[in-house]
Amino acid sequence: MLKNINLPVALLAVGLLIAMVVPMIISPAGSAAVIKMFYTVMTLDFPWLLMLIAFCSAIFAVFIMFSKYGDIRLGGPNAKPHYKTFSWAAMNMCSAAGAGIFIFGMVEWMYYVKTPPFGVTPMSVQAYEYASAYGMFHWGFSAWAIYLPVSLALGYIFWNKKVDSLNVSDLCKNVLTGNGTFVRIVRKCIDGIVAFGYIGGLVCTVGLGTSILAELAGYVFGLEVTFSLRIGVILVFCLFFILSTSKSIAKGISVISNFNIKLALAFFVFVLFVGPTSFILNNFTMAIGTNLREFIHMSFNTDAIAQTGFVQQWTIFYWAWYLGCTISDGLWLARVSYGRTFREIAVVRCIWTSLACWLAFAVLGNYGMNLELTGVLPLSQIVEDSGNNIAVLAVLKTLPFSTIAIIAYMAIVFITLACGATAASTVVSILTSKNLKNDEEPQKWYKIFWAFLVLLLPVSILFLEHMVPGLNVLETIQSVTTVFAIPILCVIVLLLIAFYKALKQDIQNKELPVDDNKRFKWE
Repeated sequence: MLKNINLPVALLAVGLLIAMVVPMIISPAGSAAVIKMFYTVMTLDFPWLLMLIAFCSAIFAVFIMFSKYGDIRLGGPNAKPHYKTFSWAAMNMCSAAGAGIFIFGMVEWMYYVKTPPFGVTPMSVQAYEYASAYGMFHWGFSAWAIYLPVSLALGYIFWNKKVDSLNVSDLCKNVLTGNGTFVRIVRKCIDGIVAFGYIGGLVCTVGLGTSILAELAGYVFGLEVTFSLRIGVILVFCLFFILSTSKSIAKGISVISNFNIKLALAFFVFVLFVGPTSFILNNFTMAIGTNLREFIHMSFNTDAIAQTGFVQQWTIFYWAWYLGCTISDGLWLARVSYGRTFREIAVVRCIWTSLACWLAFAVLGNYGMNLELTGVLPLSQIVEDSGNNIAVLAVLKTLPFSTIAIIAYMAIVFITLACGATAASTVVSILTSKNLKNDEEPQKWYKIFWAFLVLLLPVSILFLEHMVPGLNVLETIQSVTTVFAIPILCVIVLLLIAFYKALKQDIQNKELPVDDNKRFKWE
């Protein structure tokens, strides 16, 4: 039963998880203070680095889309995709974007109008204009481009170089050469950190998503929203996604992702047509223009002089979040992208996923903004006083057939969380396994084991909120998420060096055919 389990890596990942969870239970206040300290260091000292990483990633994505290197196909020129294009795109959009776009897409602008960027006067016309645009920037091209280099590196080394496993240490063998004690220890540490980091990447979406689901469930069923109810929602959620985890990828995530994309599109269309359609479309168009006009400004704004805190709280948090999830998301994308070209991956990841996020911000965000501008609801004040959960519920209650709309929204968030959690438990179980074939998945019980462990950290965050009076759960989740970017960055550098060496060698040996009839041109 344990023959395919990489025990040292599995024990290291579980140990790191326990080392973070136990202090939260024993000393909630002290844990919250330590987490905040790491967050402060990351956001104050390293904005320049994270800004450069995001911008360079965007340049790299454009290069891949329009250069000859976009023709490189994972698995070789004759490789046929494992999944249909719609299913493949749906799986990647749901697992990558997650429930975050449905939550932040609705409430993010509410924070921005109160504390706008660039020293803009709060609650002014300009503040609302930037509030519409900045969320789209944080969930736009640069954001998803951060994932691309690592995704291509993992996919290329795994499928084209035919490495036996998706363990990052194995993928970096051309850098981590030799078999000495130090090298073996480094390899095990890398795999353990990556597995642990995958769990950390889910903290934000699962922590916020399950909390909002509890609020909405309490309203629909007439229950008081207590700590017990929130834990109950997580347990029900855990049971649901375990059912999909125990299936194969194609039967699990593929099926629910296809359904969820269609349900989300139907929900967006409903809100668009029952809401202020002209305002939504006009403000969305203007926000696109603002993004185009201010892209360079937004991309390099470290807020070093004004120090308003906006960049640290939002842009740096997002870039660090994406960076922390880069390897874990890249492993998932590499795992399901056999037969896809670099260009296809870049387009789906950077363009289609960005458009899906923009759709959420355009429809949900502008619907809520119109409620505030017309005096129906003071949403920016509600989110400041009562938080995301109450603000989301307040917006949904204004829709026609509000109960049905709330249930549909709950279903979308629930299923999207399930996709992300299923991807997490699947990939972590792969990372902590050994001797798996390229198309082989771990045993069902092992994926379910990790499915339970994946939820430990979000539950611990809720416990912190429950035990520490006045704790801002959003800031705490942001802090935990940001901290995970620190060790992952070192692994990313190592992986990209390995990718560069492998690609350079294949270019020199002219081993990169484009398709059945022609070979890659180097001149």
